[in-house]
Amino acid sequence: MKKVMETDVAVMGSGVAGMGAAYKLAKAGGLKVAVFEKYPAQGGAVSNCPMCFCSTPDTPEAQKSAYEVLCRFSNYSANMGLISKVVKYSSEFPDIFLKQLKIEAPMVVNRPPEDYGNQRGYTMGHANGLDVGDIYFLQGRGQGHGMALALFRMRLMLEKQGVKFYFSTPIKKIIRENGKVTGAIAYEKDGTEVIIKCKALIVASGGISGNLEMMKELGVVKTKYEEAYQDGGQVLITFPDSCQDGDGQKAVWEIGGKKTGIVISADPQVPNPGVRIGKNTPWLVANQTKIVTEQPYLRVNEFGKRFINEEMSSNHTAMSTAIIENNTNMACYMIFDEDTARALSEKVEDGYVYFIFKGVKVENLRGQMDEAIAKGNRHMCHFDTIHEVCEYMGISEKNLKETIAKYNHASEIGYDEAFQTNPKYIKPVREESGHIYCYRILAGGYDTLGGLAIDENANIIDENNCPIEGLYAGGDMATASLYGNPPSNAGGTVYGAMPTGMLAGDSAAAYVKGADRV
Repeated sequence: MKKVMETDVAVMGSGVAGMGAAYKLAKAGGLKVAVFEKYPAQGGAVSNCPMCFCSTPDTPEAQKSAYEVLCRFSNYSANMGLISKVVKYSSEFPDIFLKQLKIEAPMVVNRPPEDYGNQRGYTMGHANGLDVGDIYFLQGRGQGHGMALALFRMRLMLEKQGVKFYFSTPIKKIIRENGKVTGAIAYEKDGTEVIIKCKALIVASGGISGNLEMMKELGVVKTKYEEAYQDGGQVLITFPDSCQDGDGQKAVWEIGGKKTGIVISADPQVPNPGVRIGKNTPWLVANQTKIVTEQPYLRVNEFGKRFINEEMSSNHTAMSTAIIENNTNMACYMIFDEDTARALSEKVEDGYVYFIFKGVKVENLRGQMDEAIAKGNRHMCHFDTIHEVCEYMGISEKNLKETIAKYNHASEIGYDEAFQTNPKYIKPVREESGHIYCYRILAGGYDTLGGLAIDENANIIDENNCPIEGLYAGGDMATASLYGNPPSNAGGTVYGAMPTGMLAGDSAAAYVKGADRV
């Protein structure tokens, strides 16, 4: 069966970017707007997760500082004009979320513009390059986070303004005629083909974390990572049924859109079972594994060699990138002894906490590990000897013992020549302490980032860097144009997704109404 529908602008996806686009399209007035979502309800990868947002105030000092930090962060491989516009759009967040949508922000961290880029982004967990404004921590509802509530209220507001939402109706193909986009093809749940005639299309369908085959084909995941992924490990902690399947990327590439690198974003993880409650509630932890693996203790690869200054454990994006680039199977191994485990029962390292949650004392660590192991978790162990740990985890014993000897020596002399780790964070690993603990930590995150390239107006560009008329994009899939290609050290944040979506909405509205954007 087939059906035909007409709209001025079609939006693919109802996450942070898609909603930002729909919001601006509605404000433009006089346009028919339709949002198509693959998920049976309002979805998106990032929209299900954030507990906070970053906003750059609309002052010359703040705008200039944020712009410069983000340009450096991208290593100048981003679109500089796009960065400028994203910074400006972010200043609208407090009005949108707090005033219009009435989301409460019980804590706000005001950052002086002259200090942008000098601390972890979002106060903890993200790269310093994402420290570009004030941080608003949002009040959620029940077990849901504040951004999910905000976008739900935004949908209700937009529906009153005439925006139409079509759930379980994924767009799969884009229609391009005589160089310009004139429509798309979607499919309803019963297989009915919906031919959408539109004057502009905004692609905001997120990442590809739900499509393992596509991730393998593009080299985003490797063999042993795949094993953990299939093992119920939930390494990527996007909602597993949130339909981040790469439909948008594939549809755009098919009509000549430029490809960018695709990477896994942020937040290394010890996979389930037994680490988090259920399969799709990444913020509901079953034990204190995440608190432990935040700590800046010894990390090695399968070869038993260190690969990073362990202080970077408080920079999730850097740690995930280093794990991917310096380890054979996108996994590293955190190793510590009984003395360190005992110290964790007294306090965690200052500044090293479970992302934005408070770090607390770790009680009965061995018992917590045993409970997860009993549920089938293969990614943690504890033994009396380093030999047993290496045998269980598949780490080179010879190299690890040499690494530990050098690491312990660095602690003794108070200087880490190899990686320049602060001596106060170097915790010696000694069998004579009574026990050795190990966690396998995989590069993880909430989604993938990248895939599509956009210009300073959020216009999707082709391989010659020319805009494809009538086609726009925003969100996780377009972050290589904002944070650098590939966007390896960037998190899937509202700061990148909402403004690019808003820009796409404004640009599409101007295009449909016949106004030029420069």
